[in-house]
Amino acid sequence: MSLTGTFGVFGALGQAGVNKALTTLFTVRPHYLHYASPPFVSASSPAVTAMSAIPFPGVPGGIPWAVDFTVPHVDLFPADSALPAPLGLGPNQFAVATAATITVGCLRDDPKDDRHRTVTPVRTTLDVVAVGHPSARYFSPGVGDVSLVVDQVAIEKVEPPSLDGLLECLVRTLLNGALSQVRLPFDLIDGGFFKLVLQSGPAVADDRLEVWGGVA
Repeated sequence: MSLTGTFGVFGALGQAGVNKALTTLFTVRPHYLHYASPPFVSASSPAVTAMSAIPFPGVPGGIPWAVDFTVPHVDLFPADSALPAPLGLGPNQFAVATAATITVGCLRDDPKDDRHRTVTPVRTTLDVVAVGHPSARYFSPGVGDVSLVVDQVAIEKVEPPSLDGLLECLVRTLLNGALSQVRLPFDLIDGGFFKLVLQSGPAVADDRLEVWGGVA
């Protein structure tokens, strides 16, 4: 059977192309990977997205925090190397590796003056590997995009298991939030040679994102 199967056209974007697109996007818009509240940042900029502190009773101004990701690296099925347990990479899935640095502002009162408080950043960096699936939006012929959705996260060497589960949930939520801003337009897949009418996909196979459809 041909690559197009029962469809009119077939389009694909290889693993190297996906990672090149991600590197280019996050280099131009690093604020998609860096988030922080006052006093770590005072306003959003091209480098960082300003967020509100975490509200909590008895903590004036809230709890300061920051989250920073390194540029994610994507591995399309089949896996290039073994993944940490319990992760496994199946058809129509991708793996993504990044490092997440989580910072909390530790608030300390001045023992000599209750009106003054210092904020000391306390942080940890976690090596993160995740598995997910691609999702597509289609608007009109040639207009649409593919996004990356994280389903499961693994963080090694975290004890006890309850802390491991808490961090995996937190990082999965934060990573999905960051990746939700990443949209790979159909132009990257069809090369602009035709206007894709999406009918099937995206799928992941042979280190490629694949789509099928017709031509307007």
